[in-house]
Amino acid sequence: MSLRILCSLFLMLCGWARAADTLPREITLETKKVGEVVHWWPEKVVVHPGETIRILAKHDLEGGFEFHGLLIPALKITEKVDRHKPFTMTVKVPADLKVGEYKVGCQFHPGHVAATLVVQAEGTAPEAAPKAEGPKKKSKSKKSKKQ
Repeated sequence: MSLRILCSLFLMLCGWARAADTLPREITLETKKVGEVVHWWPEKVVVHPGETIRILAKHDLEGGFEFHGLLIPALKITEKVDRHKPFTMTVKVPADLKVGEYKVGCQFHPGHVAATLVVQAEGTAPEAAPKAEGPKKKSKSKKSKKQ
């Protein structure tokens, strides 16, 4: 091969490597059911101001509603997610979005439990990832009678 072709291949490969380094981080949000209540899961999603993220929203629950809403006002997201039809979008977290917690809910079913979008300053250590088993059911405490 000529030197020109080798140089072209090298530059092309370097360009692809740089492009892979700048791909948006993917965040998967999915519906989970605990008892009779639907949740967006994971319970917390950590992002940074100015970060570009790719959101994959999935609703694969059987029974109940054929669709759910994905409402994230802080990111100006209001979408409908149909059963077994994942929804994907790429969004840039506003650079001026203040550090704090924001709601990730459902505009169609306000009784569903919202998740939390946690905006942290760049360089802040992310919180521990939630466990894979999903949200925990609230337990009812039983009072024991004294004999």
